[in-house]
Amino acid sequence: MVSQSDQMRRQTTCSVDISPDVVDAGAEMKLQAKISCSPACDLGGHTVVVKDQTGADAARVELTEFDGTTNLTRELAMKAPVQPGEYTWLAVFPAVVKKGVSFAEASTPISFTVQPHTTHVVAWDTPSAVVVGERFRIKVGIKCSSACDFMNRQFGIYDHEGAQVARSTLAGGRWPGTSGLYGAEVELEAPARAGLYTWSVRAEGSDAAMPHAEGSISFGVRVVGHPEYRVTVEAVDKDTQTPQGAHRRAWHSGAGCCERRVYAFRLANSVSYVRSARRGDGGHEDQSGA
Repeated sequence: MVSQSDQMRRQTTCSVDISPDVVDAGAEMKLQAKISCSPACDLGGHTVVVKDQTGADAARVELTEFDGTTNLTRELAMKAPVQPGEYTWLAVFPAVVKKGVSFAEASTPISFTVQPHTTHVVAWDTPSAVVVGERFRIKVGIKCSSACDFMNRQFGIYDHEGAQVARSTLAGGRWPGTSGLYGAEVELEAPARAGLYTWSVRAEGSDAAMPHAEGSISFGVRVVGHPEYRVTVEAVDKDTQTPQGAHRRAWHSGAGCCERRVYAFRLANSVSYVRSARRGDGGHEDQSGA
């Protein structure tokens, strides 16, 4: 026969939703506790305690909602630990007595992983080809997954053999129109031999204040020999035959290159054709109507 005291005692269960369960060091994560009992009962106003990995109280949050079956807390925002690793916290619903009915204590582990901030690296404005030994420039951008301030963050440029060929600093502020991308322009020197090379940009990891993982990206460097030909394209006014100096173009072709190259561009209506001259092969000249 069930005693009256047993009839007045209710078992409870506790669960916690956590998002995200893999979180950047020191970043925000959200927890929501759920308490159920049998038979169902409204436990609004009572508190769930969150204990950290040391057993210390990290937060308290009140049960504010009862859907007829489960009691829920509001969504609780908490900061993740700074040190990367696997963590298990504990949510505890202490034993309570309500209207003469006792509810047993319930608890559940809260497991999550803290990771270093991801370092995203991009490179752009890389020239399509560079003459052997010549200087060239590229742009580098670096961003943190948690939008940390990367002002004065250093990075290196490494060649196809892994040797560092340049080191620079993100000296400017955030790149306009981006959410946390810091950029810099770097001057480099092309290899002494023609070929297609793979170089890389690397931002080293850091444990200072907030841990960041290393980030890197590769980019191609196409190196060509010194040019044997120089081609100049000149826009000429249809009626006056006056060269339109502001539209003059010049480029280099690679050694041994003999294919015909055509440049097309739109100018003012008064310009009716483009005169092109190819030097280095007898001064051959082509004219074409616009």
